[in-house]
Amino acid sequence: MTDPEAVTYSPKKSTGQKLSFYEYFYVFVLIIYAANATKLVNATSVTDTPLEVLIPVVLSGILALKWKIVIDRQFYYVIVGFFIYFIAISVKFSDLRPTYFVFYFFQFFVIYCTVRSLKIKLFKLFEEIVFYLTIIGMAIWIVQIVLGGDTLYGYFRSVTFIREYSSVSQDGLNAILYSIQPAVNSLIYSNVLPRNSGFAWEPGVFAVFICLALFCNLFVNNTKGKTGWRFWIFSLALISTQSTTGYLTYLVIVFYYMYNKMSRVVLLLFPVILAVLVMIFSLPFMSNKIVRLINETNELDAMVVRTIGRQGEAYTPQRFSSLLITMIDFRNNPVLGLGGKVEEGWTMKIGARISPITGIGNLLAQFGLVGCTFFFLSSLASSLYFARYLKMNIRFLLFIIIVFTSISYSMIFFPLIMCFWMFRLFTHP
Repeated sequence: MTDPEAVTYSPKKSTGQKLSFYEYFYVFVLIIYAANATKLVNATSVTDTPLEVLIPVVLSGILALKWKIVIDRQFYYVIVGFFIYFIAISVKFSDLRPTYFVFYFFQFFVIYCTVRSLKIKLFKLFEEIVFYLTIIGMAIWIVQIVLGGDTLYGYFRSVTFIREYSSVSQDGLNAILYSIQPAVNSLIYSNVLPRNSGFAWEPGVFAVFICLALFCNLFVNNTKGKTGWRFWIFSLALISTQSTTGYLTYLVIVFYYMYNKMSRVVLLLFPVILAVLVMIFSLPFMSNKIVRLINETNELDAMVVRTIGRQGEAYTPQRFSSLLITMIDFRNNPVLGLGGKVEEGWTMKIGARISPITGIGNLLAQFGLVGCTFFFLSSLASSLYFARYLKMNIRFLLFIIIVFTSISYSMIFFPLIMCFWMFRLFTHP
């Protein structure tokens, strides 16, 4: 990983315009939105959270004007396609909701402006910002360990603003640049050290950001010798998350990197790599976590019943339970999904307060086979595009990263992450 030779590329077109503070600020805002750790960026609908929805739209519009972006047929194709879906779902449920269409129109607008304006530079900005946020996160995580118990958590909780606007799992708190969970979670889940959530709403989400930054660092960006030490900092931070999704994605990224550097050696060491993978998932905190996920799945009916009439925040089940819950909605609406009609979901009909976290499950439940096909084809097209553009043997790498992420989390619906899997759709032909 300390190979002094950095990955380079020759952009097909140069805009001649340099990145400024605004581009860094813009991508930082998109990252915070995707981290979803504070209610300040909880953009759920045009009517309920209009300001939160409009902030990225306005910022992306300014970015498009700055880079002189013109809307072309690629954007219109996507909008027309979604409009046809919108009409179909409106007819199905005999309910026309213009705000649903407007919300996703804004989403696609933000993605289009981002990809067309920044192009491949988006991934340079993303890696750099996530890198510095990771350093900040690691520093505060170490302070949290040194102070011990809930000392740092208590400091966070004493700030009214943090207490009222945090949106972190397991009763955690967020101060924009760092999220912290109560120490009791480490005891409940038998973790020796607290899990590092970084700037995200959950440690696993922070791990996904790190893995995407590693993808950018190792394959996309010309980092001029910084690949080595950035790689190790990202790796240490990833370990601190104690995330199964992060570890598995990390191994895939490293495998592809090594394969592109030393393909024959990697093939010979493949059995060793498999053995290491088995060892990692046999670690106490990893095996205990897997057992918990299976146990919660076995108690699915009881868990749903317990949330009927629940007050306050909706209960968030683990990924496998979330997948099973959303699969029932998919089975009931296989082609078009619910299309934003959340009240038609089976848990809503019985009065249960549950918020599934799985991305692929929510994709199937909300958009059916139509949306799922669009997601997989767009992700695959973007993955193949990067392989051709960078002239590297990474055809399915980004696709695997996005799919792994989608199994665990719904962050694939945020504009920043959508820029990754929709990149080919909106980039220049």
